[in-house]
Amino acid sequence: MINQSNLKTGISFIISLFLASIFFSCTETAKSASPLSDNGAAKEYFSVKINGKLWEAFPSKEFKEYNLSYKELGHQFSIFAEAADGSRMDLSFHSAKGLTVGKYPSTRNDNGMLSGVFFYPEAKSSDKELASVTLEIPIQENTVQVTKIDKTNKAAYVIEGTFTPSMYAVYQSNPERSTKFTEGKFRVIFRPNSMSPAF
Repeated sequence: MINQSNLKTGISFIISLFLASIFFSCTETAKSASPLSDNGAAKEYFSVKINGKLWEAFPSKEFKEYNLSYKELGHQFSIFAEAADGSRMDLSFHSAKGLTVGKYPSTRNDNGMLSGVFFYPEAKSSDKELASVTLEIPIQENTVQVTKIDKTNKAAYVIEGTFTPSMYAVYQSNPERSTKFTEGKFRVIFRPNSMSPAF
């Protein structure tokens, strides 16, 4: 015959197991839905398709982050991204009124700033560079779409966006005169410092 003490202990154990399973289930769901990595930092990415082929850059192995800069004069934000093969891409956008969610065109000499998407396909300088703005094609509207600027954490802003620019040869010697970049997207973490101040 089961006594009352054993019955209470058994029921307590079952309730504890039930609550623990709910807790772990909620934790796993939150983890899978969260844009945060295991250490609590937001996941960063930078990728685009070039002629249908995925080009992807990763945060620096040494510093564990992308190379970002912000120039207070002209309110220009830049992302310098490098792929494993040494090719790199520079993406920059600016606004005289300050950075907010919105569309930013590729421009040359707009308030002294040069903004747009610039692709360097080889590790060393070459004549195969492409840009969304050149001397021949001065403006491509809405090259960069900033979809999110989260400054909740004053020490680490989360900036997200997309880009699908038409790219043009910077040099006449480049056999590829133009190409369309598609499905460009980024999420980066900007940490203000003395060289790149808060905005």
